[in-house]
Amino acid sequence: MPRAAPTSALEAESSTQAAMRAELHSIREERDRLRCELVDSCAEVADYRELQTELARARAQITTLDREMARLSATLDRARARALGASHP
Repeated sequence: MPRAAPTSALEAESSTQAAMRAELHSIREERDRLRCELVDSCAEVADYRELQTELARARAQITTLDREMARLSATLDRARARALGASHP
């Protein structure tokens, strides 16, 4: 029975190594999951930035169109005033 001690020591070491391998595998899976999550998050941020840029362009275009409408409205008001003035001598 003197060999029982080395065998149980080897079994304990083997069991410890198996536990370490399992933990390492678990850590690698978590790392891979987090990498995928990071890639997805980066894509979402890029999409968000693109949408923000498009929104800024749309707002600028609305401002330009509002100014153009105000200018045309003023021109129309002046034309109406002239027409009314010309029709009432």
